[in-house]
Amino acid sequence: MGCLASKPDPAERYKAGQEAGGKAVPAAPPKPSGGIAECPGKKTLNPNDYKCIGLKGEVKVKPPGSIDGQAFAIQSCEDCDIYVVDHNAQITIDECKHCRIFIGPCEGSIFIRDSVNCKCAFICRQFRTRDCTNCDIALYCRTRPIIESSINMGFACYDLNYEKLAEHMKACRLSVLHNFWSYIYDFTAKPGNWHTLDAGLSTEELLSPIPQEAQQALGKHGAEGLLIRTYGDRKPAPSPDYLFVLFPDKKHDQAMQFANQAKHQATILRSNHASIPPDQGEQMTHLAGWPRSVEREIISGASIGFEISGAGCATMLHSVAHALGGYHTENEEVAAMFRHSGLDG
Repeated sequence: MGCLASKPDPAERYKAGQEAGGKAVPAAPPKPSGGIAECPGKKTLNPNDYKCIGLKGEVKVKPPGSIDGQAFAIQSCEDCDIYVVDHNAQITIDECKHCRIFIGPCEGSIFIRDSVNCKCAFICRQFRTRDCTNCDIALYCRTRPIIESSINMGFACYDLNYEKLAEHMKACRLSVLHNFWSYIYDFTAKPGNWHTLDAGLSTEELLSPIPQEAQQALGKHGAEGLLIRTYGDRKPAPSPDYLFVLFPDKKHDQAMQFANQAKHQATILRSNHASIPPDQGEQMTHLAGWPRSVEREIISGASIGFEISGAGCATMLHSVAHALGGYHTENEEVAAMFRHSGLDG
């Protein structure tokens, strides 16, 4: 898998779909000139309100309500702070240099191409780069992030809560339990193409300093809130001590209560929310040593799982999980079967 020998025109480069891990990857569209969708009976939209092109040294902020599910394009900007603090349909970012870019929940895809030395924070269903260099990205991604022909790309878990985040994620049908930010697929794999950023780096620190106009659009944004910050696939894990906890979907509130407690006592490596097929449920139950009643429960609907690491985490948290109705095991093989379930859902 990989790229063509010659570099195609940007508008044509993604026409051919490619595959990652045996699953189809949606083709990227050509650069839009706004990409806005008109609806009968509603006010006429100005395409110029849905793009930032050719800006230099500017601060551009799109506050909540200004994009309202439309597509947005950013192109040929340099040394700019660009904040799209609203839910949107699709984002394309092309030929940008030394920019700080924030994109609120995107129902579709974020494509960043031919960009250099940018600091970005993205929340999206799909993510892809092409021909980018030295870009650091705090990422929430519902599906497997894809990079291609890109060098020295840094990734961290997106963790910036803001006032309208829950509303915007709901509009895009995104859940905090699905974030595969570190499960990178590299079409042109070789050492040096990408790495994970320091685990202590926050999204706010990555974008710092956040302009006053952007702070006003973000509203209240603290460390506590909707999001679950995960350690991801960084190696090594914080501790050899390990715990996997699984909750039936009917205990969603208890699962979130467990996550809120776990993040203060240990490190959440990964989370997921997916259905478990009967054969997989049988195998997981057997490996974990759970009773058959658990098997029947976890295959009857979706389940919520958390992988935890930290010194003494099993001792500290297994009783908490049990009290909240969760099923726990220290066998990582069980979690590995569930870890990427429903990835493309």
